[in-house]
Amino acid sequence: MRIRLAALVATGLLASGCTTTSQVSTRYYDISGSTSRELDRELRRKGPDGGKAVAMAGIRIRPVDLKPSRDGDGCRFRRVRFGVNAAITLPRWREATSSEDAELRRQWSGFAAYARAHEEAHVEIAEAYARAIEASLLAIPPQPSCDQLEAIALQRVRRAVGLHRQTQLAFDAHEQRRFARLAAAARVAKPTRRTGS
Repeated sequence: MRIRLAALVATGLLASGCTTTSQVSTRYYDISGSTSRELDRELRRKGPDGGKAVAMAGIRIRPVDLKPSRDGDGCRFRRVRFGVNAAITLPRWREATSSEDAELRRQWSGFAAYARAHEEAHVEIAEAYARAIEASLLAIPPQPSCDQLEAIALQRVRRAVGLHRQTQLAFDAHEQRRFARLAAAARVAKPTRRTGS
């Protein structure tokens, strides 16, 4: 039972980001440029997922301790712990400290901080679902057999897998709308240059 449930969780809860254990690693890809247009081009060329993303969190929720036990009441989980493994990929601008363009450095600093916070939020969502899975499996009342316990556990994990994916996608959609509104507001607020006639 533990092997099948572990395999389902390990393969089913992968996401396009605390429980008992969270292991988060961060890797960077370097970009270069002296203008925002050059940086955008580098992000599209070198970003994760073939340049479709500028940052990414590869997330796996995994069972750490999943032990059913039998007693006079039947079969139930006595201990359930899940962990989150996350691999975050972020851009790093090589000229971030040496560029003479103070405005571009300021914009990059804000963008880099947002990208990190966004990916860390994905990890937090995964951690919340790992805790929810733990609570859900521990709440299963004793069952007449461990096979029946497994069937209920698999149903609950599958449901959590679906909700986790939906929540991650909804978070991305919300952030994309928010980012688009901020970009539109910045364009409106930006003063236009007049040329003499």
